[in-house]
Order: sequence, then C-alpha cells, then structure tokens
Amino acid sequence: MIGGMTRGTPGIAWLALMMWGAGLTSCDGPTTEPDAAPRDAGRDAGPGPRDAGPPAVDASFDRLVGDVHHPLDDVLRLNHLQAEGTHNSYHLRNREETLDDWSYDHAPLEEQLQSQGVRALELDVRWDEDLQRHRVYHLPVVDPRTTCDLFLDCLIALRRFSDAHPGHHPLLVQLEPKDTTPALGDVLDAEIRAVFPDELLITPDLVRGDAETIAEALATRGWPTLGEVRGRVLFFLDCDRSFCVEYAGEGLEGRAAFVDSEPGDAFAAVRVMNTPGDDVRAAVAAGFLVRTRAISMPEALHDDGATLRAELDRALESGAHIISTDVPVPRDDVALHVEIPGGTPSRCNPVTAPAECTAASIEDPGLITP
Repeated sequence: MIGGMTRGTPGIAWLALMMWGAGLTSCDGPTTEPDAAPRDAGRDAGPGPRDAGPPAVDASFDRLVGDVHHPLDDVLRLNHLQAEGTHNSYHLRNREETLDDWSYDHAPLEEQLQSQGVRALELDVRWDEDLQRHRVYHLPVVDPRTTCDLFLDCLIALRRFSDAHPGHHPLLVQLEPKDTTPALGDVLDAEIRAVFPDELLITPDLVRGDAETIAEALATRGWPTLGEVRGRVLFFLDCDRSFCVEYAGEGLEGRAAFVDSEPGDAFAAVRVMNTPGDDVRAAVAAGFLVRTRAISMPEALHDDGATLRAELDRALESGAHIISTDVPVPRDDVALHVEIPGGTPSRCNPVTAPAECTAASIEDPGLITP
C-alpha cells in the first residue's frame, strides 16, 4: 500500500508512481537477499499463470501438539479482540536516501510475531510471470527491499511461528494484490493452501457453516469462538471493488481468504477502513472485522507526541480489531509507537468484548505453547 504523500517529495513520489504504473523491471532474478531489486509485471500481468501444477514448498513443518486451551475459549469470539498490526509488514527502506513515506523498516515476520506483540500483518503481492509465483515487495526499482521475497516464503515464516506457538489467538493477514485477474486469485488460494491446510485456516466456508450466506451466519451465530479457531490464520484481500466481487463470486465458497466488503454484501465480514472514526465504530458494532491505521509515515516523522497520542487513542477507542502501524517499536525520530494498552500482546475489544474478558483470556503468553 502506498502511504500518504502530503509531506513527502511530490516530484519523486510522482515519478515512483509513474514507474510502478509502467511496470518497470530490473534485471535481477529471485533472491533471498532482502535488498535485491525484484522484477515486476506491473498491473498488466501478461498471459497470467500457466498450468504448472500446485506450488512446490521447500519446507517441512512440525506443529507442537498439546493443551493450548484458554479459560474463556468457549465464551470469547474472534471479534472480541483488538490487536496490533504492521503496514507493509515485509518492508525495508532503501539504503540510499528515501522518501519520508517509505522511511520505515520492519523486522522479519517471525520476529514481529515473537517479540513485538504483532498479531496482524499486511503483504503486497505481485505476480512474477517468469517465476509463475507471487512475490512480496512495495515498488519495483524505487522501493523494492523486502524481508521475504516470495509469497510462499512469507507464508512459511507465519507457519513456523504458528507451529511453535499453537495457542496464539488467530493471526490476521491482509493481502493487497497488485495484479488482479481471476486466475491470479486462484493462484493466491493455492499458495496459501500449499502452506496452511484448511484445518489451520479460518475460511469463509468455516464461518458460513450451514447458513445461506456469511452475512447471515454472522448476524445469527456470530464469529467463531476463540476455542474453535485458536492457532489458525485468517487471510483477507484489500482489493479494488471489482476484483473483490469477482474473487468472492456467489459468496466466497471454496475460497481461502475473505475480501474487503460492504454492508449488504452476502460475503460481508471484513472491512479495511484506514481512518479511525465513528464509521469504524459503527462497522465494528455491526459485526465486521475492521482494520484501521495509526502512526503512519510520513506524518509520524513530523507530528508531536500529543498529536500522535490522540490519533492512536481514536484508533483504539473505535474498536477496530487491527490497529496497523509503520512504527510498532520505539524510534528516536518518532515521538510515539503503537502498542496495545494492557495487551498480552492483544486485549479485549473496547466495543464488542463481554465484561468477563481479560487480555490473558485472549492470549496468555504462558499458554501459547503446550
């Protein structure tokens, strides 16, 4: 996601956008080095995926097994939590001078989950026609550095954390596809399922159950309890309306991910609302899972602590389930960073959680491993 550019350098920012839209490429191939400049197919993904069979995953998994039940797992539901997330969770700034908009680095995904209190992530996914795989980075040439180049590698990092800590509350992963054709939606599903079998996912089919639509299921039964989905991952797409509707089909049947939705959609479940306010609180009260933002570049570099605190408080009080940020840990050049107050690392949602909820009943650090 390209951040706001109101305080950046307009000329450079515009050039970057023009390069991105033109789909400029570099000559470097895939690499595990995070500072390599990846190729980019741009918005026009060319002929799209060829029939190369299911994605091959060069990894083995060994999930810890044991009792990871929390005391209120049969009472609390997925929408009763509030968690910290990171924006462009893979991102590393350029070694050269960079725009304020892109002036942030994130630790590798496993480190964010392990030691920074992060439970929600965002990945930009771009189709690579030569590799026939999705890759994860921000912009070609001008902002390409990433901690996990292949989407599959990012997924493997998430799976390894989850396998080692199966008592975590559900991880929430926002995917922003930069190439949007129907076939690429199918590939995204296949890549997710190559690493996460359905028993480790919160899928639209799981939430719908025997109801006619997801919206009906949420209105009558609500989100699954934490006991039903602890240790799993929920993926959702932040996509333009036409692709979201196309990907969803009749109601996301068989899909691996949810999509950004609107009231009245049969598949209504998740909303991406970047500015916290009364509309966010209303969406939360209506049963949506909502992602918003606080302390983001470039404003975070220029606003004082009081301004940033007010922004963060608005996001927290809105009841958004994900508070996404560019600043999850302290920085010398930013007056405030995001953390969930009283969280362990997450907390009870101030809008939806019942009175008996505690942060430790959402996720207790002593109970996330058997």
